[in-house]
Amino acid sequence: MKKTLTETEIRELEKQLSCPSGKMGVAVGENMNMSNIGMTINTIGLLGLDDGNTVLELGHGNCGHLVELLGRASGLRYFGLEVSETMWNEARNAHMGKPAEFQLYDGVNIPFADRFFDRVMTVNTLYFWSDPEKLLQEIERTLKPGGIGVLTYADREFMRKLPFVGVRFRLFDKRDIEELIAVSELKITGFEDKTERVKSKTGDAVERKYTMVKIAKG
Repeated sequence: MKKTLTETEIRELEKQLSCPSGKMGVAVGENMNMSNIGMTINTIGLLGLDDGNTVLELGHGNCGHLVELLGRASGLRYFGLEVSETMWNEARNAHMGKPAEFQLYDGVNIPFADRFFDRVMTVNTLYFWSDPEKLLQEIERTLKPGGIGVLTYADREFMRKLPFVGVRFRLFDKRDIEELIAVSELKITGFEDKTERVKSKTGDAVERKYTMVKIAKG
């Protein structure tokens, strides 16, 4: 029988979703990997990975999808950035020996040189960006000309119905995304909407509507 969470537990879950920490953070990370795997695999597919690409992921969690990503093309180099020390440790310990590098960052400044990446992806992190305009400009700076990014997020109306979505979340619709991308020189090349049946972070079965927005640097 599913346990009903108290208001205190719901707010703690919200905090953990924004930045997993400690033992609970490890468990939340495992849950996120399982519940988000459909979104993540579809995001990877939309990247259109080519042999030898350098790939950046913002907010990789425990990176349970790394093997799937690396199998999409030959000679890929993966770089993951996290604000959560717990998730950073989980990912690097799980993937030693793979062509992957994991770093902590401040959630705003991408610690790489200009024109470093061929592809950039992020899944379900937009809600927690502390300075989205600045981070979009950083994505633009570090993408190579012709580079591609995919930003994946759950629909605003769907998110509003979830009990753990509170003040830590900033919700988006397509108009918000268009306005956000407009602060950079990146161009939106398409939106792709998906619906899937998943178990939410509170254990309820829900029909999640989400959007993948594909962006490109000219």
